Amino acid sequence: MYRKLTVIVVLLMLSVSVWATSTPFAAGFGLSNAADNFGINVELSSPSFLRDFLTVRAETAIDFLSAYRDNPDIAWEMFYSERLGVAATGGWAGDAIRLYGEFGGLLVLPPSALSDDSAQAGIYGLFGFEFFISPDEHNNVSYYLEAGSNSLFANAEKLAGKPDYYSGFTVKTGWRYYFR
Repeated sequence: MYRKLTVIVVLLMLSVSVWATSTPFAAGFGLSNAADNFGINVELSSPSFLRDFLTVRAETAIDFLSAYRDNPDIAWEMFYSERLGVAATGGWAGDAIRLYGEFGGLLVLPPSALSDDSAQAGIYGLFGFEFFISPDEHNNVSYYLEAGSNSLFANAEKLAGKPDYYSGFTVKTGWRYYFR
C-alpha cells in the first residue's frame, strides 16, 4: 500500500512540473517538535505552479514520544508520520525571505504501546518563513522556520485518559535545497 502511495505522490509531483514557472524541485531536511514530540523529517517539494503560487509538498518523519519522557514504559518510543500538503506562497518580505502557508493530510503510524491502529489520519496547517542564503535568484539553499498545528482524528487508547498524543502546536526548522 505504501509503495503505491509513494508512486502516486511521485507521479503527481512530476505531472505538476508541467505547469512549473520558476521555483524548481526541492528536497529538505529538518527537525520538529509536534505536540511536544521530537521529530526528524525529510521532504520533497514539487516545482511551483499557478504563477509560482502553489507547491505540492510530501514529508516523512521519524518521531519520538518525548512528551512522555516521565513514563518509562513508553518514553522515547519511535513512530512515523507522513504529510502530503499544498503550500501557497504569501509573498516576499525583502529580496531573500519568502512567506508561505501550508495545509494538508497527516498519517501517523503509532507505536503499539499507544494504539492497536496501524495508521491514524488527521490534518495539519502551518505558516512558514523561508530565508534564502542570498538574494540571488539562482540561490539553491534556504533555511526555514514553520509553526502551526496538527489535528489527529484518533488518540492513544492504550494510555489512561486516552490522550491526543500528536494533536497540538507544532514547530519545525530545517534546510531546503532547490535543484536549479
